[in-house]
Amino acid sequence: MIKPMVSAGAEQRIAIKGLFRWRRFSLFTVMIGIELCLLLGVLAWLLSAMPARTPLAATPDLTPLTREIQGRLSGAIVDPLIEVKPGVAIRASNLRGFRYEGHIYYYYVEGAANYDPLSRGIVQPDRVEIMLRDTSGAQTIVLYRVH
Repeated sequence: MIKPMVSAGAEQRIAIKGLFRWRRFSLFTVMIGIELCLLLGVLAWLLSAMPARTPLAATPDLTPLTREIQGRLSGAIVDPLIEVKPGVAIRASNLRGFRYEGHIYYYYVEGAANYDPLSRGIVQPDRVEIMLRDTSGAQTIVLYRVH
């Protein structure tokens, strides 16, 4: 007669083997994985579509600059005229802009012929940060800065 004997640690080894067994992926797990990949793809696309620069956190007080532009347009402040085409003379500040607190600001008057860099197409619109759109005077003035 054969007497089978079971070693004392056999049951424990069988239980440990069951813990490390690879489980098969269910359809639900695969669907969740695909959905996560799609969501991560949409998130990556949204982040890449965001502008590289954020607008200024603290915009300086542009009231003195607006008064200066209005003074130059009205003739109260001397601004030399530059002839851009035969018979067409414009203010130098409209062509070259202003230096104010270490930055150069440009402007244009809506509804009029303008020769600033944005109106001439020298600067791409995505490189421009519009700082102010002043509608308080007789003419609407748009003040911007180029990055």
